[in-house]
Amino acid sequence: MTRPTPLIGLSLLAALALAAPGCAPAAKPTGGIQATGKATLDGTPLEMGLVVLEPEAGGQTASGQIDRTGAFTVYDVKPGRYRVGVQTAMFAGMQAQAKKAAATAGEGRPVAVRGLEGTFRAVPAKFEKPATSGIVVDVQADRPIEVTLQGK
Repeated sequence: MTRPTPLIGLSLLAALALAAPGCAPAAKPTGGIQATGKATLDGTPLEMGLVVLEPEAGGQTASGQIDRTGAFTVYDVKPGRYRVGVQTAMFAGMQAQAKKAAATAGEGRPVAVRGLEGTFRAVPAKFEKPATSGIVVDVQADRPIEVTLQGK
């Protein structure tokens, strides 16, 4: 029977220690708040997408995923004025899968594609980026954000 050399044993021990939960450095909070809100397109809640908040004064951009009710949460954001973008183009690759799943489920029925539930609806391209959307919101603690888009 052969015995592992001390160098191999120490290497294995070091690898296990690095792989242990809680050993990776955590993201440092910025002292921000949890901002919540709802995103709609033509009066109907969006069911998929990402709300992006870009500080008017410059700084860290923050984002939150839209759920099937149109609700979103952006974590650790500082109060202030933000330009808003609503990104749905990233879900366009899933549109074909969603259409196929919707055809199987029946017209207007919700579908789940890659773990996201809801009906995909693309927003007009100008809303994809905070710089071109024309939407500015004032983010404050305990004040929901309403992101209302008009596609017409």
